[in-house]
Amino acid sequence: MHDVLEPISQYFPKASTASEFFNQVNQLLTERHGFTPGNTRFAEGACSDEINEPELERLEQHWGERFKFGGLAGYCHGGRTGLGAVSRHVPEEDGQRNLLLVGGPHIGWHDGAWGKVPRVGQVEITTSCGALMAIVEAGYAGLQAKTMDPLDAQQFFVERLMLPFLKKADDGGEVPLIVRATQFLMRRIDTDLRTIVDELLPYFEGQIACVTGVTINTASGNFFCPSTQAVRNDRATGKTVTLT
Repeated sequence: MHDVLEPISQYFPKASTASEFFNQVNQLLTERHGFTPGNTRFAEGACSDEINEPELERLEQHWGERFKFGGLAGYCHGGRTGLGAVSRHVPEEDGQRNLLLVGGPHIGWHDGAWGKVPRVGQVEITTSCGALMAIVEAGYAGLQAKTMDPLDAQQFFVERLMLPFLKKADDGGEVPLIVRATQFLMRRIDTDLRTIVDELLPYFEGQIACVTGVTINTASGNFFCPSTQAVRNDRATGKTVTLT
């Protein structure tokens, strides 16, 4: 897998294998912050694409049942209502309650091409993230006048989020367009998730761990490049601390 990591690191320098990264996260949360399956609710905001499931399933096996607040392109579609709901689903053990939030977009990489990935049982190479690739391929001109479709609400919402990026899409130099689009969306997810968590903090008695980043799907397995690694309401300081 390390022969794949070198080209990935060109645009995602903090990337490591997803299993390695989340094993470390689990260990840090347990040893430094007292997270256990008995006092923690795991919630994820990943894209609906099944290619992201291996790591999410392992996290669920470790922490217990997961709440899903994500959707197409890995945006936090559950919003205030979804995260407010899961904050009321957190178990308590020895007076401690913790919420673990994991989310972010994903992108494929295959044979030197970004936004592409092979899938089991398919001959043709497919797109990843398909929702975001469709937006990039449509471009600003193809989407700016589009009207709301209630039967495709999540895709429409992500299209609206991406319009500012698409309007200036030609300004990125040699970095592949889908890479820049994924990085833009990651920043927006971080901003919006942070806003919602800020609103939750006054009403939630416990720690909230936020782990976001870009999942890179490859034929060799998934990699993860972290963006946010923080514990809010840290039990020792009451402040926000970096999870490292």
